Amino acid sequence: MDIERHQVLDKGCEVNATKLELMRERFLDQNAVQVCKLCKNAIDNAIATVCCDELLCASCICNWLNTHNTCPTCKAEMQASSLNHPGKIVSRMISNLSIRCDFHKPALDGCPEVVALGRLKQHVEMCPFNPNTTRKEKPIRAVRPSSTVSEVCAASPSKLQGDVAGSLTTRMVSGRMVDGRLEVKTAGERRGHAKVLQVIPTALVPSTDASSSTLKRREAEMVRHAETISGGSDGARVQLIAGLRKLSAAAQETLLQAAGLRPSAIAPGTALALKADLRLPWSQLRKLRQWLKVFGVKLESEHTMREFIATALPSYTAIELPMTKRNGDVSMTAMVHFPDLVAVTMHFLDVLHESQRMTWHSGVIPESEVWLKIGGDHGGGNFKLSIQIANTANPNATNNTIPICIFKEKDTPANLETALGQYRPQLEKLQQSLWRGKSIKVYLFGDYEFQAVNYGISGSSGVRPCIHCHTTKKDMARVAGDRPSKDREPRTLATLSTNHAEFVEAGAQLSQAKLHNNVIRHCTLPVPIRNAITPVLHLDLGIFTWMFEALLKELSHLDVLLAAGCDRTETDSAVFAKLCDLNKDLLAVQVQVTNSAHELHTVHQQLQFVALHFQQQGQGPDVLALLRNLQQLHATVQARHQEHVAQQAHIQQEISKVSGSKDFTGPCVASVEPVLQQHKIERQVYHGGAFIGNHVHRALKPTVVTAITHSHIPVVAERRAELSQEANAIAKRYDGLMKAYAECRDVFSSCSAVDDAELQGLQENIGVFLDMCRKCIVQRGLGHITPKLHLLEEHTVPPMREFRVGLGLLAEQGAESLHSSMNTLDVLYKNIPGSLARLKTVADQHLLTTTKEASTLKPVPQKRKADEQRPTTSQQ
Repeated sequence: MDIERHQVLDKGCEVNATKLELMRERFLDQNAVQVCKLCKNAIDNAIATVCCDELLCASCICNWLNTHNTCPTCKAEMQASSLNHPGKIVSRMISNLSIRCDFHKPALDGCPEVVALGRLKQHVEMCPFNPNTTRKEKPIRAVRPSSTVSEVCAASPSKLQGDVAGSLTTRMVSGRMVDGRLEVKTAGERRGHAKVLQVIPTALVPSTDASSSTLKRREAEMVRHAETISGGSDGARVQLIAGLRKLSAAAQETLLQAAGLRPSAIAPGTALALKADLRLPWSQLRKLRQWLKVFGVKLESEHTMREFIATALPSYTAIELPMTKRNGDVSMTAMVHFPDLVAVTMHFLDVLHESQRMTWHSGVIPESEVWLKIGGDHGGGNFKLSIQIANTANPNATNNTIPICIFKEKDTPANLETALGQYRPQLEKLQQSLWRGKSIKVYLFGDYEFQAVNYGISGSSGVRPCIHCHTTKKDMARVAGDRPSKDREPRTLATLSTNHAEFVEAGAQLSQAKLHNNVIRHCTLPVPIRNAITPVLHLDLGIFTWMFEALLKELSHLDVLLAAGCDRTETDSAVFAKLCDLNKDLLAVQVQVTNSAHELHTVHQQLQFVALHFQQQGQGPDVLALLRNLQQLHATVQARHQEHVAQQAHIQQEISKVSGSKDFTGPCVASVEPVLQQHKIERQVYHGGAFIGNHVHRALKPTVVTAITHSHIPVVAERRAELSQEANAIAKRYDGLMKAYAECRDVFSSCSAVDDAELQGLQENIGVFLDMCRKCIVQRGLGHITPKLHLLEEHTVPPMREFRVGLGLLAEQGAESLHSSMNTLDVLYKNIPGSLARLKTVADQHLLTTTKEASTLKPVPQKRKADEQRPTTSQQ
């Protein structure tokens, strides 16, 4: 048995020796071959023994330990748990050994492939020379390992296929590529062509889920491949265009929109937003459509856009109504309006909601309420009643100001009743309505005159001119605490109705209006008086103009004194005293002229109101008697006003004789104008020289106030030094007065939320300012406390305390800016024949700015760089 066993072992050793020798010949570096002592093959997945550090195949040692408990090399006891991995370096060295295929033969009909030992098993399974392979392709002619790429291609002129091509090119091409590219010279070389091999990585993550950096890298790869195929960047661009053109129109549109590129067609809503922003008439839009067509951009047809307007916007009704003119005549006047106020309000609330532009201003507006502003103003030859929704980020914006009614005539009581009387029941219904479960709270905005006419109060000429309470003009001059408490009781819609009924029952005699709290007409728009917002913008205009006029009166007095003494070596005390007396008389008469002018205006308005009522309802005896009474009163007031004007002219002539100067614009008064021009503060040539609204904001800046109030000091010092003390006193008074008002207006004119501390501070500052007004102006005979000053003193802080926000949020700024916008449109459409058609076109064009598309798609204006200068006239 032993002899037989040894013979078998010897025979096995000879076989293993022969196998080992053949295997070593297949390795390119035979000295680096690591052989397993169990299978006599190259080690596959090496494992090291602990006892003698011998490297063996993992499968071989595992099979050995199934039947043995000793090391196959040193015979020491061992178990599977005592085996170690040799480490990554040793494993990599073994795996990277280069070896020829199992089917390698010295002749060229064998497999020429040389692979890494770690890939040998995979290669053998797929080798085309393996008789057991499942591939049926005919193997290509063998090529020596040292063959060039050209030789490999020449060995098989046909297309290299499958894994055979991969196995051949991977070994020889990978080391010759530069930046993943290798140019291959093939048979096409004779025609000036060549093939390029490029590496195309396989995507582990689809582009839909890839990061931005991955998308950027893949885009660069695709561009590189496209440039190779198309012959450069220009060719790749042409190829891309050709591919896009093969897509359908719908596919092109989808692709461009998904890429965020300019669409090839502009939707109707977007086109209308463009039309509204650029203020383009339909004729200009047709020209724009032709230009866009040249560049492949389609603008929807005018028919489609007009249909969109008809479905997306409410339509104005255009009519003509009898209205009174300035001279009292009655004629038919063009008017456009929305007949259904409730439906229009609900529509625009829905538009804001759908475009997600509704806001409640961080809790200023309760979540259960929607605040709606309604008000009117006259400007640009038209009266405009408009609404604004306060639940927006910019409630005073022009595109949030929706005209409800526009007519081309003055806003007299008669005309307002004719045009706006239709909204009286609708407004009552609106205030009881709900929008998406939220109540609608209505506020009235507008200047003092509009609010007074709306509530039927006689205005500033009346004994009780205040809109909110029954305080008399005489009591307005007193400090608030010294006024009768009864007169400070608030007006309500109920008290207005009662006072008006009593006034009518008493014969509607305008001279007796004070007995009925100066309520001479019924209310037009029944908004609760507590919701009538103090007119912030007109408060600014009125109060600043009042202070400025008082300053000019004082400077005019200085000019008279300068003229009286500039040519004399000694001051004539008698002349000086007479000029002072004349100046005081002039100031008193000027106040009388102003008051009689207001009274005449009120009587004229009431006369027009009754005259229109007389024509519409017939010649009743009561109406005829009232009309005759008003005509007599109008003649009386007009005569009194003319008398005051004559007195003013007489006093001015006396001052001219005494002073020797006919020019009442002396150097002190003239010194103010350059300051106004320097700071771009303009006064209107009409409306009594009132300032432009936003210019008051500039004029009330501290530095500008100081420049205005101190402009006369150098003039007086140069011409008559002894008057410098008086000049400095004037500058000090008005500098403090204007700055005190500016400190108040910064708080009450804001749109921000206010707390109790701010309201308390505002109330104190207003009290300080009114005390200064009484001391600096009223007590010096330069003016009296006007209704606007009374509104500031008594009716500014209470609504702010109730609403917890500055009055700028609910005031009239938006209606004022509407004038400028519609005046521009009126110029653009001036060629449309007929005032009614032109008025409707202008109103329709403005309405386009209120659409969802116009509000959300309008480009944000780009600010000019700080260092960028406007071109000069010569450069232009």
